[in-house]
Amino acid sequence: MTAVRTWLVLLLVSCQPAIGPAAVPRGTTDPAPARRSGPPHLSGKLDDRMVDFRFDGGQLEVELYRDGTRIEQIVRNRYAVPVTIHWTMEAFENVEPRSPVEGTTVLPAASEPLGAGEPVVIAELSQIDPAARYRRELYFHARFGDPSAHPAPYVYALPYSHGLTFAVLQGFHGAFSHRGSNEYAVDFNCPVATPVVAARPGVVVAVNASAQGSGTSPEFLEDKRANFVIVRHADGTLGEYMHLAPSGIEVKPGQAVKRGQELALSGNTGFSSTPHLHFQVMTATDDGVAKHSFPFELAVGPQRASAPVLGQRYAAWE
Repeated sequence: MTAVRTWLVLLLVSCQPAIGPAAVPRGTTDPAPARRSGPPHLSGKLDDRMVDFRFDGGQLEVELYRDGTRIEQIVRNRYAVPVTIHWTMEAFENVEPRSPVEGTTVLPAASEPLGAGEPVVIAELSQIDPAARYRRELYFHARFGDPSAHPAPYVYALPYSHGLTFAVLQGFHGAFSHRGSNEYAVDFNCPVATPVVAARPGVVVAVNASAQGSGTSPEFLEDKRANFVIVRHADGTLGEYMHLAPSGIEVKPGQAVKRGQELALSGNTGFSSTPHLHFQVMTATDDGVAKHSFPFELAVGPQRASAPVLGQRYAAWE
């Protein structure tokens, strides 16, 4: 069964100074919803670079550029899907913000997995004493998807192979873990190594195949502890297939998949109390911290569609 923990990244920077002092008032929290920023206009010296939120298919690159005493905080998305981040800056030493110190930003998708996504300026700073080192701390949460994406009408295939029958272990609003980010997820009571198939056509945008083990203690809440496949649909929503078997992923980022095409083998990795297959349709929320989970219907038979019902057994017939 599924729960998801948001990402928290701490970045410390201490860089050699440039020329020319400056001091400006401290920025304020930005209350606005997710926004898109333009490309950086500053061609300065790269003072710091860090890579995080890394899975097969991409990563986020966090860079700090300085031109004189002017500093820009830049983030680049190398996934072929938008990523929404909520970020906060604090613990400033010898530097003052010239823009809000907190915000939510939608990072544009790269044209292909690990491609060069458009760099986005999330904050501007000013170095106070050019003869001294400077420092700030940057924290951020990241989620796959664009908050503006909404599902078009579609009836999804059962996400396991033809001829197999499984019961719904946990459905919409499930008491164990289907709240918040997983509100409209469904868990099927599949044994390990059940073939998992695409419930809807799309393009694979991110994969994790390296996770081992499962449990319900806090360390298993991190996304990296579960194996998964993320598929981008034509309407911009994402199909999420989770708790897959170690080394059981059969598709690659950038690969187009058809309805019913095998993606992986089910497993029992991450925050899970028993082997099962988790599926949901989602995108990032406006705050960049959680997922927006959408209700959906399954094709449970010819000309028959239904939302998943707790305890109900469904035979894959397509």
